[in-house]
Formats: sequence, structure tokens, C-alpha cells
Amino acid sequence: MVKVVLRVGNWWAGWSQRVRGEAILVLLSRLANVGAGTVFVLLTARHLGPSGRGEIVIAFTLAWATTNVADLGTSTSGRISLLMPDSEVTARDVLSLTVVLIPLQAVLAASVVALLSLTSLQLSRGFGVAVVALSVATMMFNSAVSLVYGLRRYGDVLAAEAALAVFQIAVMAGLLLTDRLTTTSAVVGMTVGPVLGAVRLAQVSGALRHSGAVRNTSPWRTLIIDGLSPMAGSISLFLALRLDRIVLAVVAGTRSLGLFTVALAVPETLRVLPKAVGQVVADRGRSGIDSVATARRHTRLFVAGHGVVLAGAAAVGWILLPVVFGEGFTDARDVLLVVTAAEAVLAVHLMHQALLVGFARPKGIGLPQVVGAVVMVVLVLVMIPAWGIQGAAWASLLGYTALAGTSTVWTNRELRRIEA
Repeated sequence: MVKVVLRVGNWWAGWSQRVRGEAILVLLSRLANVGAGTVFVLLTARHLGPSGRGEIVIAFTLAWATTNVADLGTSTSGRISLLMPDSEVTARDVLSLTVVLIPLQAVLAASVVALLSLTSLQLSRGFGVAVVALSVATMMFNSAVSLVYGLRRYGDVLAAEAALAVFQIAVMAGLLLTDRLTTTSAVVGMTVGPVLGAVRLAQVSGALRHSGAVRNTSPWRTLIIDGLSPMAGSISLFLALRLDRIVLAVVAGTRSLGLFTVALAVPETLRVLPKAVGQVVADRGRSGIDSVATARRHTRLFVAGHGVVLAGAAAVGWILLPVVFGEGFTDARDVLLVVTAAEAVLAVHLMHQALLVGFARPKGIGLPQVVGAVVMVVLVLVMIPAWGIQGAAWASLLGYTALAGTSTVWTNRELRRIEA
């Protein structure tokens, strides 16, 4: 019996340290998140309709928008610093800086909600408070996940994501069964879990074992300076991926936004694949495990396979969209093929971004996202007012093409410097 246990332990230790094992662990974590998100989308779409679904999309859009600004890019720079073998930055440095930045996130989210309520979107007070709470929870959990990923503790993240998924599904089911599912209660229900998950990940990271105030804040300055370029990239990528939702809601209403996001549900669900593989490619490169040539080979093989998977998913989605979400979402099929093609192009950018995180300097990460986002923003502002939901779909395809092209050129430039 002891020998069997030892063999299993040795097998697990070897398998979990390989690129396939690590990629599967990260993928399973993201699948748990996507599973809970899919149930959430399905329940809210069928129960609240396109308009209610559109309001919820606004809540999550604002939460991620403020998170990308308030964390100052430290979730990315912190992970990069922890992955580097000779880094002086510790897990406690990253965690303590995150705690300091949480009030900034709360103030920023409250300001954005107030601005939108006074101008283009009429948000109730209760819904606005729920959005602010969701924003804080989003930043906490995102930063905690990045912290533990920086320690390459993929199994711990998987356990937290799985527990969070079960918790959120149970909460949503409870709200539905007690007939209390509204846009506000749905947002509140998706807030509690991330806070608990963030606390748990902070515990397993070991950053809470040391008590007392932080006396040396120089690592904070390093993290913030190194995070400026990733922050610019994150904000730019957010604009490229999410600005169309806000513009579509303002121009065409929340019903059109609800239809558009349901069409995106199919390809965006599969986005977990390039994110998971890219996560591992970046971490192994930054840790010095894989060479540039090895990482390039992994990314090229993945992009080709991912395109085939997306094509199959589009065919299945065309048939199942009205069946799963209801006849009210039949019109979402009109843009499904376009946004799926856009997703295939976006995968090229995501894999090149992984190569930059893994091998380039932190200052070189954000530029291609900034350039691509400028093109995307122009397309969104021109095409959505003119063509509505169809304009949003084609703006995504053209904008992602510009984003992927810029990333390809910039990544090749940065990697040639390393290989020279």
C-alpha cells in the first residue's frame, strides 16, 4: 500500500510539473469559473430576459473596468516578480499592496456608477451599491489568484475556483427557487464568493503567516513601476473587449446588449483555452524552464487547434442558442459566426501576449495592446451607432485583427532581442 501511494505521489509530482499537466490544472480552474458563469448567464437570461441580462453585463463590465485601473497593474507585475528566481519581492509584499489599493477600487467604482447614473444609464441605488461591492470583490479575487499563480501553486487555485463555482451555483439556485432573483440580487449573489475565495487564497499563499506592519515599502514602488505598462495594456485590452458593450447599451438599449452577449457566450466560453495555455507558457518562460523556441512551438500548435474547436462550437451554437436561452434570443445567431471568427483572431494576440509576459521586460508588455485598442475604440464608436449589433460584431473582427497584427510584430521584435 505504501509503495502504491509513493508511486502515485511520484507520478503526480512529475506530471503536474510538465507543461501539459500545468496547462490542464490551469484549464480546469478556468473551466470551474466558466461553468459557474455559464449557469449564471443561463439562469439570468431565461428569468430576466434580454434587458435584465444587459443590466447585469453592465455591472460586470464596470467591475472589471475599475479593477484594471485600481490595481495599477500590480497583479501582473507581482506575478512576474514572484516567478523570477532572483526576485526580492515576496508574496507578503504583493498582498499588502493589494490591501492598500482596495479603498482606491471602492472609490473609483462608486464614482463611475454615480457618473453613469447621472448621465446615460439610470441605475437604482441598490443596484449601484451592488456594483461597487462586486468591483471590490473582483479586484480582491483577481489579485489573490495572480499572487498564487506567481508561486506556481496551480492546484490551490483549482481548489479555490471549484469551491467558488459550487458556492455561486448554490446561491443562484436558491435565489431562483425562492423567487428572489433580480438584477440586484444576482449581482450581490456573485459578490460574496469571490471575497471568501480571495481570503482563502491569501491564506494558502503563506503571505499571512507574518504579523505586523510592513516596514519596507520599496517593493511596492518596484511593483507599481513595473505594473504601469501591464496596466496600460490591461486597460487597453478592456477597451478593446468591453467598450462595445457600454456603447451598445447606450446607443441601442440593454435588449440589444443582452442579445450580443449571448452570441458571445459561445466563443468567449472557449477563451479559457488560450488563457490557460498562455498562462503556463508565460510562467514557464519567466521561470526559465522553457526556451523561446519551445514556447513558440507550443503557441503555434495551440492556435491551429483552437481554430478547429471554435469552428465546431459555432456550428453547435447556431443550433442550440434559441433552445438553451429561449426563443427571445434567436436573433443572437445573426452575429454568432462573426464574433466566433473574431475570437479565433484574438487567440493569436493572447498567445503572443503570453510570450511577452514570459520573456520580455515588463515595460514591453502593454504597447501592442494600446495600439490595437485605439483601432478598436475608433471602430466601435463609428460602427455601433451606424449599424447597431451588427456593427459591434464586425468592429470586433476588424479590431481584433489589428490587435493580433500589432502583437505579432511587437512580440517578434522583442523576442529577436532575446535570441540575439
